[in-house]
Amino acid sequence: MIEGKLRRYGLGLFAGALMVGVLVVKGGTALSLPSSPPASASGAGTPVELAPVDVVIFAPHPDDETIGCAGVIQQAVAAGKKVRIVFSTLGDGYSLAAGMLLHKDESTLAQADFLALGRARQQEAIDANRTLGVNPANLVFLGYPDGAFDRVAANTDGKPVVSPTTGRSSTYGPVVPDYHASAHGQPASYTRAEALADLTEVLRQSHPSQVYVTDRNDAHPDHKATYELVKAAVEASGYKGAFFTFVVHSGPPLDWPWPQGATPQAPFQQHTANGHTYPLGVPWPPNVRVPMTVAESVLKANALAAHRSQWNLPSDRGLLGAFVKSEEIFWTGR
Repeated sequence: MIEGKLRRYGLGLFAGALMVGVLVVKGGTALSLPSSPPASASGAGTPVELAPVDVVIFAPHPDDETIGCAGVIQQAVAAGKKVRIVFSTLGDGYSLAAGMLLHKDESTLAQADFLALGRARQQEAIDANRTLGVNPANLVFLGYPDGAFDRVAANTDGKPVVSPTTGRSSTYGPVVPDYHASAHGQPASYTRAEALADLTEVLRQSHPSQVYVTDRNDAHPDHKATYELVKAAVEASGYKGAFFTFVVHSGPPLDWPWPQGATPQAPFQQHTANGHTYPLGVPWPPNVRVPMTVAESVLKANALAAHRSQWNLPSDRGLLGAFVKSEEIFWTGR
């Protein structure tokens, strides 16, 4: 049993333990949370070609891979499988997180502040996935714009999209170089053609047997765009393996995920409120339910907390914690 029955499995289950940097499990075993980020890498890097892996997870932002697939990641690593995580964006467009990170009012934020948030979130992704057993070398950062990736996906005129927060119109990686710069010696423009080419190239080189991505009916525009472009990359690359989707955003945060709060010994449930049944737009029950042990759920919580710029926001902490369940759920045939 986790300390204090994980505070009765509510949102407060991590309040004490996480604030001091550990989660305590039965027998006194302490799982440490990630510490301060190491020094940043720099430089354009050596041109790379990706090695084949078993599992590829496409995440719109740093933290989505942990929210939806931390259990899958742990189990794959434990089975000796190789996991690659591909991030569409650096999550650099979230003004509430940037304000909290830099102790500024949102109305005063400048482009440099959003770039600082991108740096922080890239490092957090490295820390969180190291917690789950993923080598940083198997993280791919595409570096497209957060909050505008849907505009990139819809771009057809070839004129690069300009990020409304960072002011950039090409990919970047402040801690480690973005994929296109590493593979081709220069960044990619914020266009659909470049994004699709990057995703297709990564998928073709990875040659996985399993792909995971946010669902087409996820309510976040960047999540929808990631699904749409990954689906196009699947067709362009000729990928024939298993294809799983997961839902992060579906209606008001208090209505999905359900039950509210962290329930590491209970599964996800469908939930009806105000005439709507959540999660929206997907069949229930889900096609695939992946059971998780309590220890795996604890490690998932640690990894979620490593996304510090998100976890430190009370509203986001509640949403993130509520994805700690006795399982992870996925849909196929989407």
